[in-house]
Amino acid sequence: MKKRLLLAVLVGSGAAAIAQSPVQLDPNRQGTDPSSLSEVITPNNNQVQGKRSVEEWYNFIDAADVSAGGAIDFTFYGNNFMFPDSTVKQRYADGAGGLILNGVNRHNIGEMFDPKSFYYTEILSEHNAYTVDSIQIGFRYRNNIPGTVDTLEIQVFYDDAILLGNLVDGNGNIIEATAWIAYNRTFGKGAGAKLEWREFLTETDTSWAQYATPGLKLPQTVSINRNGLIAVAYKYIPGFDYSPGDTLDSDWETPEPDKKLNEFQPLIASDQAETEEDSYNHGLGVRSVTKYDPDNNWGDNFIPGDAWIGFTEYVYIGFHIASNNVSVPVIDQASASVYPNPSNGSDVVNIEFTTTENTDVTVELFDLMGNKIQTVLSGNVEAGNQIASANVAGLSSGIYVYTIKAGDQVVTGKLSVVK
Repeated sequence: MKKRLLLAVLVGSGAAAIAQSPVQLDPNRQGTDPSSLSEVITPNNNQVQGKRSVEEWYNFIDAADVSAGGAIDFTFYGNNFMFPDSTVKQRYADGAGGLILNGVNRHNIGEMFDPKSFYYTEILSEHNAYTVDSIQIGFRYRNNIPGTVDTLEIQVFYDDAILLGNLVDGNGNIIEATAWIAYNRTFGKGAGAKLEWREFLTETDTSWAQYATPGLKLPQTVSINRNGLIAVAYKYIPGFDYSPGDTLDSDWETPEPDKKLNEFQPLIASDQAETEEDSYNHGLGVRSVTKYDPDNNWGDNFIPGDAWIGFTEYVYIGFHIASNNVSVPVIDQASASVYPNPSNGSDVVNIEFTTTENTDVTVELFDLMGNKIQTVLSGNVEAGNQIASANVAGLSSGIYVYTIKAGDQVVTGKLSVVK
């Protein structure tokens, strides 16, 4: 489990003391011919069969959620309003079972993608260089002011635009490594973006009963080095006038707001159990404390989701990735099997596979939280059929994952123990 963050050590950026800045609507939006979510595409999972290449959508929330066989029981909030500043209000719990109105606290969001996640090994197992041509975002939106056009300003970060460092406790002990991006307080958005573009929201984009999850093409395909990180961040820019005290929540009835503003809520998941995740996959956020207080721990930077005190946040952003696996596979992936499956726990479980040449092989068994249960096999094997036997007598009932590693290649599968 992750510990509570007391201090953040920042690497690669300084914290400048900048006074509170006014909201700045992007002048590039003025005078354009708005088109509603102009580059919407339909996300499809198009995995290229075979060992040499892959094309797939990656979304950490979808991959890690218990409903998909993952280990994280996410909590989704229904009042994640986002706005450029805190002068307008939204509803919050008052701590006594009631609701109150208070200033909006969320101004920018993003998500980091790291191909090394335990949940991605079945597809992007070899962690090769990859390209990203599209993203998928999740949100709900309600256009309450006829004729208005709102804007999403989207940014992409990779290579030197991503900062790496460690979370530490009050005694300077490292809790874990983390990654984040810089924040430009003057312009109210990320600093150092490699790509940046805008999508427009009109009345036709209203989707409040359920979250919309459109796919959006990047202005250009980007290439990421082997094991490299990529992050996407975006902010909501209102296309209407507003005044301090206006209420975003148009359902608020005590009293009903005089002016019902347009509402934008990104889809954000909270892991309050703080499940261990060794990769850099996590959400990114700018809250009021980072937007207005340059002296907080994170200075002019997005707060990574794994640094938010008390829980871990992830933002629903998917990445459409293509990768050519350049290493020569020595494990015949189609030959991998496990038996008996399910196992009653009283017998060994055999993990069978075929190697095409002499090679060093490691076979390991994990639970769904990524904890290694045992090393089943580690050593050099000759080409041919292989059987690695795992003792599962001490395991509790549940689903487990085995990995077969040879060089850069990783083949995975699942087995079930039912007692």
